[in-house]
Amino acid sequence: MRGSLRIALLTGTVLGCCEAAFAQSTAPEEIMVTAQKRSERLQDVSAQVDVLTAATLDALHIKNTPDIVATIPNLTIAHTDTYRNSTITLRSISQANNSDQPVAIIIDGVPQDDAKQFNQRLYDIAQIEVLKGPQGSLYGRNAEAGAIIITTKAPTNELSSFANVSYGNGNTVDASAGVSGAIVPDKVLFRFAGNFSRSDGVIENTFRHDKSDYVDHDWSLRGGLEVRFTDKVKLNLNGQFGDFKAGTTYFAAVLSGNANDFQKPQSNYPGVSSGQQLYLSAKLEADLDFATFSSVTGFARMSEHQFSDVDFTNPVRSPTVFQVLDTQPSSNRTVSQELRLTGPSGQRLRWLISGDYLESKQLLSTNIVRDAGNFAADPYNPAFLLVSNAANNSRRDFGVGGQVDYDVLEKLTLSAGLRYDTDKRDQTNLNNGQHRSAEFDRWQPKVTATYKFTPTQLVYATYGVGFRAGGFNQPNYAIPIFAPETLRNFEVGVKTQWFDRKLTVNAAAFTGNVANYQFSFIDFATATPATGTIDKVRITGGEVEVRFTPMTGLNLFANLGVSIPEITKYSRFPQFVGNRTPRAAEQTVQAGFDYATPIANGMLFVLRANLQHDSDRYWFVDNLDVQKPKTFVHGSFGLEGNGWTATVWGRNIFDTKSYDTFFPNVQTGAGRAVAFPTKPAVYGVEFSYRY
Repeated sequence: MRGSLRIALLTGTVLGCCEAAFAQSTAPEEIMVTAQKRSERLQDVSAQVDVLTAATLDALHIKNTPDIVATIPNLTIAHTDTYRNSTITLRSISQANNSDQPVAIIIDGVPQDDAKQFNQRLYDIAQIEVLKGPQGSLYGRNAEAGAIIITTKAPTNELSSFANVSYGNGNTVDASAGVSGAIVPDKVLFRFAGNFSRSDGVIENTFRHDKSDYVDHDWSLRGGLEVRFTDKVKLNLNGQFGDFKAGTTYFAAVLSGNANDFQKPQSNYPGVSSGQQLYLSAKLEADLDFATFSSVTGFARMSEHQFSDVDFTNPVRSPTVFQVLDTQPSSNRTVSQELRLTGPSGQRLRWLISGDYLESKQLLSTNIVRDAGNFAADPYNPAFLLVSNAANNSRRDFGVGGQVDYDVLEKLTLSAGLRYDTDKRDQTNLNNGQHRSAEFDRWQPKVTATYKFTPTQLVYATYGVGFRAGGFNQPNYAIPIFAPETLRNFEVGVKTQWFDRKLTVNAAAFTGNVANYQFSFIDFATATPATGTIDKVRITGGEVEVRFTPMTGLNLFANLGVSIPEITKYSRFPQFVGNRTPRAAEQTVQAGFDYATPIANGMLFVLRANLQHDSDRYWFVDNLDVQKPKTFVHGSFGLEGNGWTATVWGRNIFDTKSYDTFFPNVQTGAGRAVAFPTKPAVYGVEFSYRY
């Protein structure tokens, strides 16, 4: 079936491009964004912003947040560790173990404090915006490299519904459904949606002869209520609850130590992760005439318990390796509150001021246990416990800031923003009661000059400071506290549209200096996924993004991202000065097309394909382990009718072998490298209906 799908996708591509030559051209719809906390045209934002609308997510068959990298330059999102974990790298600034994300994650206006809140199923989503460059003046700490803003679909006054189901290889099922409408027309509106997925998996364990990435179940339900008290005051309430159980932490032991020797998992212990997630939010908006008042309240509670192999081998093929496993319960509870005043848009002077508070309490307990082959009993046998590394972590963050945009001339706008964040952290070692405390704070300014030649052509120059707080490694590790990270970045860019907005060309060039660059490694001796820091790193690069609609029904895009992170000072290991930072891919390329043509009775034939290419990737600061360039091709074709679609889809069609994560032996100290395999080719069919 796999070969037939590839042939069908490629054949459809050729036919679709030929037919496109006879089409007529129309301008695409304008895209509106809220990247700067007010609604405005995408092309008016003086920053590089990538947008995935609901239509784009459907067209590219994007079902999980890591899949958004298929269209966004200088962004990678790697699967690693537990089922919910992922590692974000944007413009060469990467997430590290125990550290915060380098990108502010905002869902329906609520900041997400835990990396596990980002890696989730995407369904009933209105839009995803990826805003690049330091955004600390607007979003505060952790917006060092940018911000990812996810907006779910809002309740509607008109009754509407949708349902879709997808079936793919690995006996994979993904289904979503929802309904929206009015309880009291124009006054009280509701929306309710849910998603369910399960899979036998597609990544083979060569020792157990099962699939390591199976999903027993992953479901969630989301509800929303919008109450319009008056024309000027409304309240939005949202809630989501989910439950999952799935394969986890399926690293492959790479005994050769070669980052391009692609191995499948061979561990004897079957990893499993289970947990629950609850999200609640309330957003009150009131038009006060002189400004809009916004209050955004969030609450999140998450729990996950994983059982997994740690040596990632088996006693038959590696009889000299001591067999151990890991049982790791974790939980996090977060509350947040933002208050904001936003001045009117469309005036010569535009402004906003805001203040917010976030508090979280987290438990992380890593326990290394002897693996005697009794999968059910070994994790609970107290005589088998080798290392226990458990801690309660808490944080309290407070931030205040504001931004002013002023049209100095008709075509020249100057913008200035400033924010102060203070982040206090505490850690209690649950094994001996030892307590640690630290506080990190930072002013984060940003200034921008924008010149508009025409309503569709502008240039900008901006300077900004981004900040990511420091934090604690797990109690058993020798370096208890890692330092805060700061980026000072300068960027120039152009945003242009031509031929009645049929052609969009946006580009930017940036250079910045990072102090205390945070990166990940594993210390097997103490069972610690740890964070270290590099004194100074210089990052230089840019992006070019092109969108073109030459004919009705045909949309083309091509992106190039370049980001070169050079270590310029490393007092602990000066021999690594001049090297690249870990996880860095210096170039990323995305390109693709979307084509639709009428065939009969109001029915459309639809063909889509896109290519994703990453250059060499360095896995550690010594730069000795390098993954060669990788190219992934995704595509789909199908039929669309009045409210329904039927699609054949494929991701990684040519089965490119790759690692999302690679830890060389020098990094693990375990006598072998371990790596997290990328998904092989996946493919299937999907049916959807909208009313």
